Amino acid sequence: MKKHIDKFLRYLEVERGASPHTLRAYRKDLELFIESSGGNLELSDVRGFVASEINRGRKKSTASRRLAALRSFARFLHREGYLKRNPARLVSSPKLQKLLPRFLSVDEVFGLVEKPEGMGFIEQRDRAILELL
Repeated sequence: MKKHIDKFLRYLEVERGASPHTLRAYRKDLELFIESSGGNLELSDVRGFVASEINRGRKKSTASRRLAALRSFARFLHREGYLKRNPARLVSSPKLQKLLPRFLSVDEVFGLVEKPEGMGFIEQRDRAILELL
C-alpha cells in the first residue's frame, strides 16, 4: 500500500500542483488510516476510521480533512484500476459546527470610526469609509 501512497502523492505534486504542506498532511492522514485499518480500504474501515478519530477527541474538521484525503486517494486508486469501486465516496463527512459571526459592540464601532486622527485627506477618507461601513 505504501507504493500506492507514493504514486498518489507524486500525482498530486506533479499533475495537481499540490503544495508541500498538503502532501505532508495527506501522507500523514493516509499512513494513520493504513495503520488503523491494516491496509484494507473497505467501506467499514473508512467509516470506522472517521468514527475513531472523533472518539479520540479530534475535531470534526480534522476528521473531515482526513476523510477528504481518503476519498481522493480511493478515487485515484479506482481511476488507476487498483480498486473495482471507491468505498470512501459513500462515507459522509461529519457535520461541522456552525458558529455565529462575532460582531462589534457600539463602543468598538465608535472607537474604530474615530481611529483615523487628523484633518488630512487620507484621514478624512478613512473616516468616511468607516462611517459608511
